[in-house]
Amino acid sequence: MKNSLSIFLLAIFCLVLTQCQRPATKLSQGATIAKEGFIDCFEAGLQAGGKDVWCEASAILYDGKNVTLANDKDMPGANASVFYWVYADMGTFSAKPTYLTQSLLKAAQKYEDFALTPNGKVAFLTTAFDRIKEGSHEWDTYNTLLYWPVGNNPQQIQPKAVHLVAGEKFSVSLRNALSKALTSPEFPNGMPYFKIEGLAATQNKLYFGVREEGKQYDNFKYKAKVLTASYHMAGDSLIFENNLQTMSDINIAELQPSLPKPLALSCIEYDPQRKIFWVLTSMESDTQLNCAYLWWATENDLKNNKLNLVHDRAGQPLKFNHKAEDLTLVGAHRLLVIHDDDRNRTKIGDQTRQPHQAAYSVVEF
Repeated sequence: MKNSLSIFLLAIFCLVLTQCQRPATKLSQGATIAKEGFIDCFEAGLQAGGKDVWCEASAILYDGKNVTLANDKDMPGANASVFYWVYADMGTFSAKPTYLTQSLLKAAQKYEDFALTPNGKVAFLTTAFDRIKEGSHEWDTYNTLLYWPVGNNPQQIQPKAVHLVAGEKFSVSLRNALSKALTSPEFPNGMPYFKIEGLAATQNKLYFGVREEGKQYDNFKYKAKVLTASYHMAGDSLIFENNLQTMSDINIAELQPSLPKPLALSCIEYDPQRKIFWVLTSMESDTQLNCAYLWWATENDLKNNKLNLVHDRAGQPLKFNHKAEDLTLVGAHRLLVIHDDDRNRTKIGDQTRQPHQAAYSVVEF
């Protein structure tokens, strides 16, 4: 009887283990780009200073009702850098978005990534933290981490900036903390230049994805580095526990030598259903076409500098012919990816991107 019970329990254990492992296998195999298209971010023909204004969408968030985009360039007139649509299935968007004009959203510059807490109650939006002007507050706006409670009406949200020092309007003190966390033998007093392009949130941790770091904006190395820090909410206010540390420093070329170079991190997002992180790496080149790849990782993978490359149904690496910037979950088996092709007139089928448009892809498993 005991032997029969033992065999039964062992069988149940193996079944559970198989079920737990199966989704991970499916993530690495059999993905497909189910749909691609262009989103109209604003009206065609918009100009500023006699030049076309380009939609350079760099961040995307689905909060269960709306899809919100953020542009990494300032917008003229009544337009704004953060705007949303009520989401329709398979990435169908109405002709014109609704713009968010709250003062902090309008003031901050060079947005790079959204994040959403696993319970869907708090949204985050980060800038690149890639520039500062000593002795001046002129570029403080490039150093901002915003958060707000998710509500039914986005126009009524009241974003706040994360502060480590009382009295500051933006998040310059956080930039200083990020710089110190990136200390290296070459830069023992902190990283002079870096660019944050990824942001993910679990219930008590934030994950910052670093794409570039080095001496200055024209002298840097492409990276796939992840920093992490703890936080908690006290009512509607975020308490940032300044314990930033490097979690990952991933060498993409060593992981997948056959992929184009240099690939660098452009997005990290947490998937609470699967308890994994999605990562995008992209390449921008004047001599080669833009491209990007999708990866996934457990938290333990990240701690061990490992990413798992996603493949298509033919067994080839799933490749985007765009500079993929951010992704958001829009269903149990679907990701919505936004691309920032800068000012390139990229093509999807027989369609050519216009300045007021951004490319997107829907990935299904």
